[in-house]
Amino acid sequence: MSRPGWLFAAASLLAAIASVFAWQREPIQVAAAAPSNDGAALFQAKGCTTCHDGPDSSALTGSTFPSLADAPTWAGERRPGLDAEQYLAESIRDPGAFLSPAFASGGGGPTTAMPSLELTDAEVDAIVEYLLAG
Repeated sequence: MSRPGWLFAAASLLAAIASVFAWQREPIQVAAAAPSNDGAALFQAKGCTTCHDGPDSSALTGSTFPSLADAPTWAGERRPGLDAEQYLAESIRDPGAFLSPAFASGGGGPTTAMPSLELTDAEVDAIVEYLLAG
């Protein structure tokens, strides 16, 4: 067998061995799962604090995204026909459904920046409860 043939065979053998070891590894955990009834933990674990501050978060500096720290004072009056719980739940599930005046006044607009979090109903309820407990 020629030298390139030996190198190819050796590389193939190493790749096969490496794939067996890689296959046996446990999957990497990206983030610990937060209990679905702990709104504060979910707010942190789902990445909400990346752009928003919440009731027990320190204020974000320079963020153009609405603060959620005082949601109980405005959420019930934000969108006609929806109470505070309904408005916040809708905003979490479908962020583009209504343009927040707090976001619009900052020069923003509907955005794809807020990800679809694919939260369960229990998780949305827990986050809304956390935000309104203020």
